[in-house]
Amino acid sequence: KGSLHASYTGLEEFCREVLGIDVARSHLCNTIARVNEALARPYEELGDHLSTEPALNVDESGWKDKGVKYWIWIFCTSAISFFCVAKSRGSKVLEEVLGKTYGGTIISDFFSAYVKYANGLQQFCLAHLIRDIKFLTTLPDEADKRFGERLLIEFKRLFHFWHLREKIPKERLDPVMLRIKDRVLRLAESCAGGERSKARTLARRLVKHGDAIFRFLFDPAISPTNNAAERGIRTAVIDRRITQGSRSLMGRQWNARIWTVLGTCRKQGRSAWQFLQDALSAYHFQTPAPSLLVQAT
Repeated sequence: KGSLHASYTGLEEFCREVLGIDVARSHLCNTIARVNEALARPYEELGDHLSTEPALNVDESGWKDKGVKYWIWIFCTSAISFFCVAKSRGSKVLEEVLGKTYGGTIISDFFSAYVKYANGLQQFCLAHLIRDIKFLTTLPDEADKRFGERLLIEFKRLFHFWHLREKIPKERLDPVMLRIKDRVLRLAESCAGGERSKARTLARRLVKHGDAIFRFLFDPAISPTNNAAERGIRTAVIDRRITQGSRSLMGRQWNARIWTVLGTCRKQGRSAWQFLQDALSAYHFQTPAPSLLVQAT
């Protein structure tokens, strides 16, 4: 149900036609409920661990529960994917998951919840920014178009050198990156005080969030885009399209927990099927639950 996004009807048909077992829908629901309880401890352990990660990619997407609007959130690294389903799309979800303050770097788009949360370190997604810059070049206003074209030149130059970071010594590369960053911010400052326009709006964003846009240049552990979270949340989006959402608190919990197990096990090269068996065994026999944290080798 979690991996292949099957409906209860689909599961009934599979059990009957492939396995030759007649299974009532109520039995399937009860089985899902037991697995949901068995995953509670490893899920909560991973959630408690999130605030210790040095960097997290974060994204959110819509969800429905009995037709009511909810939000899927993903917090991920190269080794973990943690999902939660929340009623809010606001910064209070970040506070609930990461605490009032988070000591690491959040990599995200420019959505207001991330701006409001304003942890000490931030990296805004350059893929989103560059899409907005390219949009400027399509506008009829010549000033907007010219501003967008000049920005694109600088960002192309920046990524040209950034992709050479393994070949150019840091002491030579950093000054080049700083000069490009300074040119971009000076260009933005020159436009930020002009007449109201699309270019002015983007220029003010660059001026206000300059450090959070270019942080990746000087920290190799940080990605310049939020592609990791956007890829990770696709499994939930597919689930939403097929199943039309959840129907209860248990359904919301189940989805968040099974997505977390599937995504994290996949990243760590572990068997999610084996993890589920271990979690159920621990739940029934009251033994320590398996962990989703990265295992020492």
